[in-house]
Amino acid sequence: MLLRTTLLGLLFACCLLPTHAQPLVLNDPNQSYSLFGRFTALEVRPGQVTIDSLLQHPQAYRFTPVARQGLTVGHSYWLRLELTNQTPQLFALRIFLLSFNRMILYETEGGRILNQRDLALLVTDTTDYFQHSKRMWPLHLAQGQTHTIYLYVEGIWAATLPVYAQANLLLLKESHYDDLFYGFYYGFVLIVIVYSLLLFVRLGDRDNFLYAIWVFLAGLGVSFGSGQGVELSSHLHNLQFTFTLVSSTLLALAHILFQLSFLPLRQVAVGWYRAGFWFAGFCALLLPAYPLLIVLGLREISNSVFTSLLSLAYQLFGLSVGIVAYRRGFRPAIYMVVGTIVLFTSLTVYLMLLADKLPFNFWTLNSLAIGSGLEILIFTLAMGDKVNLLKRHQEEANQEQLRLTKENQQLIENQNRVLEEKVEQRTAELRASQAQLIQKEKLASLGELTAGIAHEIQNPLNFVTNFAEVSVEMIDELKEKISTGRSSDVLPLADYLSENLQTITEQGQRAAAIIRSMLEHAGTPAGEKQPTDMNALADAYLQLAYYGIRAKDQGFTADLRLNLDPALQPITVTPQDMGRVLLNLYNNAFYATQEKARRQQDSAYQPQIEVTTQVVNGKVSLRVADNGTGIPAEILSKIYQPFFTTKPTGEGTGLGLSLSYDIITKGHGGTMEVESQEGEGAEFVIALPC
Repeated sequence: MLLRTTLLGLLFACCLLPTHAQPLVLNDPNQSYSLFGRFTALEVRPGQVTIDSLLQHPQAYRFTPVARQGLTVGHSYWLRLELTNQTPQLFALRIFLLSFNRMILYETEGGRILNQRDLALLVTDTTDYFQHSKRMWPLHLAQGQTHTIYLYVEGIWAATLPVYAQANLLLLKESHYDDLFYGFYYGFVLIVIVYSLLLFVRLGDRDNFLYAIWVFLAGLGVSFGSGQGVELSSHLHNLQFTFTLVSSTLLALAHILFQLSFLPLRQVAVGWYRAGFWFAGFCALLLPAYPLLIVLGLREISNSVFTSLLSLAYQLFGLSVGIVAYRRGFRPAIYMVVGTIVLFTSLTVYLMLLADKLPFNFWTLNSLAIGSGLEILIFTLAMGDKVNLLKRHQEEANQEQLRLTKENQQLIENQNRVLEEKVEQRTAELRASQAQLIQKEKLASLGELTAGIAHEIQNPLNFVTNFAEVSVEMIDELKEKISTGRSSDVLPLADYLSENLQTITEQGQRAAAIIRSMLEHAGTPAGEKQPTDMNALADAYLQLAYYGIRAKDQGFTADLRLNLDPALQPITVTPQDMGRVLLNLYNNAFYATQEKARRQQDSAYQPQIEVTTQVVNGKVSLRVADNGTGIPAEILSKIYQPFFTTKPTGEGTGLGLSLSYDIITKGHGGTMEVESQEGEGAEFVIALPC
C-alpha cells in the first residue's frame, strides 16, 4: 500500500511537468527499480517519429506520464525516462515480458546516442541469443551520470510492460535463480516424458504415449513462451510465434486425445466421448486451414483471439469430462479435474498480469510455468492412480477367479465323488453282469460238452449194462452148476464173472471221470494250481470237443492230429482254467472248419485240427491249428476284446477268447498269440512258463 501511494505521488508530480519528468535516481545496487510507472509516453504510428527527430526537437513532442494514461493494446509508443546513477556499479535494463512485436532502446546524453539495442518478437540475424532470452540491456550509465532512455515499443499487446533497472550483480543473481527454476521445470518434464515412453514401450499402453506427447508440447510451449526456447533454436522460436495457432492446436489435439484415452468415456459417457472425438477432428482440420488465415491477413486475429478461445475451449472440455468421469465412478478423474483447475487458474493469473490487474512478481510472471508443472505433476499422479486402480481390479479379478476356481474345484470334486459312486455302482453291476456272462459262457461250453459227454458216457454205461446182464446170467449158471454138483465148471465161471466185474468197475470209473470233468468245468471256483500233464489235458478236451460237435452234426468228421511231446514234463497250472482255454480254442477251430465245409460244399475238403506241444526257449508251447476260414486281418486286433464275436446272434457271447487271454496272460503269466490267413486257417500259440 505504501509503495502504491508513493508511485501515485510520483506520477502526480510527473504530471505537473509538460515534457520531462524528474530523473529516477539509482542509489541502491541491491534494489530492483520498476520503470514502467515512471515513463512518460508518446503514442505514435509505426515509423512516424524517429529518434533523431526526438533528440533534435524535444519540445515538439508532448510526452505524458504512463501512470496517468496507461497503454492501449495494439498501439505503438515512445517511452522516455531519465536515469541518474549514484552508485559505483553499472546498471542494466531487463524486460520481463515479451509483450510486443518490437522494442528499440536508445540511451542518450546531450542529444547524442550512446547505446542502442533492438529486441523483436521474431529473432533476426543475431548471435546474442542469451541476452534475447533474458532480455537484458546493459547501460553505459556510470556513477554520477544522468542519461535519457528512449524506448520505442511497436505493437504492444499487454496493458503493462514490466521494465526494471538492476545492478549487474543483482541481475546475474536473479537470472541465476530463474535458470534454476526453469532447470527444475525442464528436468521434471524430461523425466516424465522418458518415464512415460518407457512404460509405453514396456507395456504397450497408449495412454503413456499420448501423455508423453502432450507433456512434450506443453513443456515446449512454456519454454518458448518464457523466451528460453530461443537459446535452443532461433528458428523454432520464430516458428512458434509465427504459427502460434498451429502449436496451440497441436497442444489442444494432444490434450483431447490423451483425455479420450485416459478416461473411460466410451463406457461411462458415450455422448461426451463422441463430442471429444468431434473436437479432436475439428483441431485436426484446423491445422491445414491456418495458411488460409495468413493469406486472408487474419494471422494476428487468429494468433490472439482464436488461440485464446481454443485454449479456453479445450480446458473447459477437459474439466467437464473429468467431472463426468469422476461422477460415473472413475476415481483417477479427480486428478484431471484438479490439474485442469490449477492450469486454468495459472492462465487466469497470467492474463490478469497482462491486463495489469495483478501486481508483477515472481509468482505472477512465472504462473504459466508453475501451473503447467503442477498440472503435469497432478496428471502423473492420475496415471499412477489409474495403474493402481487397474492393479486393484486385476487383483480383485484374480481373487474372483481364484474363488470361482475353488468353487469349480469343489464342484468338480463333488461331481467326481458322485461319478466315483456311480462308477463303483456301475462297476459292481458290470462285474455282476460279467460274472453272469462268464457263467453263461461256462454253461454254453458245458452245453456244447453235453452231447459229447453223453456220447462218451454212453459207451461205458453200455459196457456196464451188458456185462451186468451177462454177470447175472453167469451167477444163475453158477448156482445151477453148484446145485448139480459140477464143481469143475464153477471156477471158470467165477473167473469170467471176476473179469466182467473188473470191466464194469473200469467202465464205471471212466464214466465217473467224465462226470467229474464236467462238474469241474461248470464249477465257479477257479481252483488251485497243481502239476498237470498238458499232453493228457490237451488230448482229453480235444476228444470232448470233437464228440460235442459230432453230437450236433452227425455228418461232420475231422482229421485230428496230435503231435504231443512225450518228454514234456507236468507244469503247474489250474487244470479247470486250462481246460476252458483248450475247449474254447477247439470249439472255435471246429466251428471254422464247419463253416468252410458248409461254404465250399466240396467233398475234397477235409477239416483238420492239429494240436502240438513242445518246449521252446524254456517255455511250454501249445499250438492249436486248423484249416478253416481263418480270421480277417482287419479284426485281428479286436478278437481279444470282450463281447466281440463274428458268430451269428445266439451262437456266441464274445467272451471266450477274452477270458482265455486273461487266463493265460494274467492267471498264468504266459502269452497267447494268433497267426492267421483269411481262407487258409488260423493257429493259436500258447506259451506257458515251465
